[in-house]
Amino acid sequence: MMWMRRCIALSLCTAGSVAAWHAHAQTDLRKLESAYIFNFTQFTQWPADRMRNGELRVCASAHSSLRDALAALDGRAVGARVWRFTSLAEKRFADCDVLALDDGDNTNAEVRDALASDDALLVIAGVGASAPGEPVVLLIAQDDHLRFDINNTEALRRKLVLSSKLLRLARRLK
Repeated sequence: MMWMRRCIALSLCTAGSVAAWHAHAQTDLRKLESAYIFNFTQFTQWPADRMRNGELRVCASAHSSLRDALAALDGRAVGARVWRFTSLAEKRFADCDVLALDDGDNTNAEVRDALASDDALLVIAGVGASAPGEPVVLLIAQDDHLRFDINNTEALRRKLVLSSKLLRLARRLK
């Protein structure tokens, strides 16, 4: 009987460790995604009228799993601009330069409006996000690596210029 209790206790500890590891892996993925998003902004040029006030305004939905990782980058320099994160609950997408999409954002009416607009908005769909339109960058988890596809046609439609260095690194280019 004592042996059975020890086995059950060991099983519960193992299950708890696996759950904690999975949660840690998700956190690391979100930090990695936010690092990629930060780097994408360094290789993107916005039209001159979007350069006002020296801030690069990065937005995500209020429930986004990327929110904390993106907010942790607040105040970092992106060229001559400063990274400022805000939730879409606090700001309209028209005030954003970057929109980071997460799974579940396809039901958000404001996200659908942002994707349909012609605004100079760098739309980046995170891993697992199913955007109701075309993002400029799509992040993909593949073979234990983070990869990305770029839709340069969508970037040009939005009056964004992506660096040739960034375009060469893309897994797929449209």
